[in-house]
Amino acid sequence: MTEQLSFHEYAQLFPMLPREELDALADDIKINGLLEAITLYDGEVLDGRNRYVACKAAAVIPRFEQYTGDDPLAFVISKNLHRRHLTAGQRAAIAARMANMPVGRHWDNSANLQNNTEISQTDAATMMNVSPRSVASVKAVERDAPDLLPQIESGKLTVNKAVKEVAKRRRDVERAELAELAAELPADDRWLVEVADLRTYQTAQPFDFIITDPPYPREYLPLYEVLAQRALDWLKPGGLVVAMCGQSYLDQIVALMGKHLEYYWTGCYLTPGQPTQLRMRQVNTSWKPVLIYGRPGDKYTGKVFGDVWVSDRPDKTHHEWGQSESGMLALLKQIVLPGKSVFDPFCGAGTTGVAALKHGCTFGGIDLDEIAVRQTRARLAGVVV
Repeated sequence: MTEQLSFHEYAQLFPMLPREELDALADDIKINGLLEAITLYDGEVLDGRNRYVACKAAAVIPRFEQYTGDDPLAFVISKNLHRRHLTAGQRAAIAARMANMPVGRHWDNSANLQNNTEISQTDAATMMNVSPRSVASVKAVERDAPDLLPQIESGKLTVNKAVKEVAKRRRDVERAELAELAAELPADDRWLVEVADLRTYQTAQPFDFIITDPPYPREYLPLYEVLAQRALDWLKPGGLVVAMCGQSYLDQIVALMGKHLEYYWTGCYLTPGQPTQLRMRQVNTSWKPVLIYGRPGDKYTGKVFGDVWVSDRPDKTHHEWGQSESGMLALLKQIVLPGKSVFDPFCGAGTTGVAALKHGCTFGGIDLDEIAVRQTRARLAGVVV
């Protein structure tokens, strides 16, 4: 038989106030007295744990009242939801704790739960006014990264950000494992990937195409000008620089690259899934620009290409800023002929290189992150054309 849950445990579903708020409440009670009585049931505090602790701190004798209803959990939820400004994450965390709890002694008359011995995850989500998916996400975070749960419960971390952090940790473990595998990889004449700084790196020979995806945040804007400057050394005559970028600073990026290279075209890379929220601009975007430049005075001598590319799905498996293999392969197939050479000075986890090899090209890449370079080598060594 399922063990009955004490009423006190219902109240403990809800987090206590932070210490500074408890101290402020104690000061207020010391001056104004306890304005709302503490609710008891079976001699235990059902509602008012914060007030009870504050009364003790203020040396004030608390007032009590007895709960006489038949739905203690609904009572506790109603009191806390109306009295406190809980975040969606906090409510989801409470629902996650509530799910699978034994039904209390006075649920016999409940229309929703009278035939159950436990509170289902769906019922818990409904009670706390959150989606069952959010509750499932909290449970997954608790399983995979329990250290993040207190941050959700305190309201300092959203469920979405916690889920992303769990995914990042998983990627970091996978990257470290790949890096170990790549440590002793033999040389391959199809590709060369090195740890290097684009400001000083010298290539053994120029490349037909530079295809890259630099970081988008504002602090990295100067890298676009460095890319344009170095492309004068790295690019073969008649070749192209193909650089993805974000929209927020597009005008500045165009100006920076235009100082050294000649503008050729702008392509459109469609991003699948939910639109990316650019809150600073109040825009939800579903695409990103692809800027195409050549050497000043050069004439492009390659194939005729289309200017819209699409990925079949988002993919951050290998790197948090990475593009999908399908998207990069679509771009290469439209612009680059098999047998040409491709260089990526921001190779990250190597998606451009994987696409280049699959398309029958040779590839060179650099990155400052040694782990990323090792991961790239492991991925390229595994490409079977």
